[in-house]
Amino acid sequence: MKIINKYSISLVLMFVLALACSSLYAESFSGKTYYTRTNIWYENPNDILSTNYHRGTILPIGTKVSIHKLINRRIQFTPEGSAQMFTIINDKKTNTISIDELFNRYFSIEAVQTGVGDYYQTSEADRENINKGVITLGMSRKAVLMAYGYPPTHKTPLLTSDIWHYWYARLHKVTVFFKDDKIFKIETIEPASYPGFIKSNVDSTGGKKSGNKTKE
Repeated sequence: MKIINKYSISLVLMFVLALACSSLYAESFSGKTYYTRTNIWYENPNDILSTNYHRGTILPIGTKVSIHKLINRRIQFTPEGSAQMFTIINDKKTNTISIDELFNRYFSIEAVQTGVGDYYQTSEADRENINKGVITLGMSRKAVLMAYGYPPTHKTPLLTSDIWHYWYARLHKVTVFFKDDKIFKIETIEPASYPGFIKSNVDSTGGKKSGNKTKE
């Protein structure tokens, strides 16, 4: 009985310590100023899933923000000059990374458009696409991350992969193919106007192709 009690007490102490460390870690971000490292899409600013659906309005890369909370699966912040609270939610169904990893993907202490950071290491054409929130053939991986954000990890666990998967909506998918760290093909798949089929559009260095195919 004494052994069981000691074991139970140890578990409780470990839990309390972990909770305290987590709270202290979250508080270390609170109230500090950061900058967005990527464009962020949202329809409801209080419900931005880490799935990174490309719908609605874009909060531009380089936006200065104040962090309010980083706790559990949520990152809460307000852009400079705005009273609107934004909340990014780490969706467990589509993201396999921790909340602190997600935070580091979205935010940086330094503005990406200053100095000689990743933004200015891209071409002028890439920077124009980043500012518009679009991707095109020939864009670099770094430029794609800044323009489109990070692909959800359940389908793209490694950024070294030559195929990245994004979504405009749950049934509207965008697949980006890289060769020598540049986009050479973009395929979009969306529901067709009749059941059992999907519409596929492919833009590649070999030209554009469109058509309908049976839904897989």
